[in-house]
Amino acid sequence: MKNLILAALAAVAIAPSAHAENRTYGQVYLAGLARDNAWPLNAPGLNYVMVCNVNGPDGFLSVRSGAGTEYQQVRAFNRLAILEVDTTNRRGNWVRVVDGSRTHSKDGFPQEYKHLSVSGWAHDGYLCDFVD
Repeated sequence: MKNLILAALAAVAIAPSAHAENRTYGQVYLAGLARDNAWPLNAPGLNYVMVCNVNGPDGFLSVRSGAGTEYQQVRAFNRLAILEVDTTNRRGNWVRVVDGSRTHSKDGFPQEYKHLSVSGWAHDGYLCDFVD
């Protein structure tokens, strides 16, 4: 049993962390995970981030009613949606989402501003810094 626990701890220690998307889509540059780049530099509180790392089979980020995958999805967002998050309200890798909007298509081209009302929780492995 002790060896099994040690093996599990070793696997967690060497498991790759969420990698940040450093890529340009149209006129938007995703500059890495916000938790790594912007949040330590900004005053704690409200910050704007862009949905990223959703290039897999689902292709979207779920904002959930609580901090975990076991909670109900309240809204889904495609790449480059802008979320306003409260960095003082975190539970592990989950951060409180207080609102959303879109200024660019998911391919990075400007579009008319669209408010995307949302309140819930998102995993910070899908939230990047951005330059538009």
